[in-house]
Amino acid sequence: MGVNSRLDDGRHILMWDFDKHSLESVVEALRVVQTRYFLSDIHILETNKEEHNYIAYCFTRTEWQRAIEIVSATYGIDWQFLRLSVYRGWFTLRVGAKKSGLPHIIKRLEGYCLPDCTPEDLREWVEYETLDRS
Repeated sequence: MGVNSRLDDGRHILMWDFDKHSLESVVEALRVVQTRYFLSDIHILETNKEEHNYIAYCFTRTEWQRAIEIVSATYGIDWQFLRLSVYRGWFTLRVGAKKSGLPHIIKRLEGYCLPDCTPEDLREWVEYETLDRS
């Protein structure tokens, strides 16, 4: 299962996908954009410990063009994730189990403002398809 970033009002929450990066580099990259764009808390989840894969969510309502600006300004972002997001018009991240297990929260970066939406505001759930790269 996956969840889309689009909210009922047409704005989006921010989502990031990082593959093969250390947790420290992901935290550093997210801190840069969090500070630059004055974002609320960012929640970092580990999706695959062995391959150093992470995803992140920020519950700050953002216009789509601005969301793309923020995510694309993030060092280490998975460009395939960004490319598909631009094509679709929203971000999508996996929330269900995969071979590597369920994504789980490992860190929260305290933000500069309060979030203006919650996970309960996410209304678009999808059956998430991934390609086997082996």
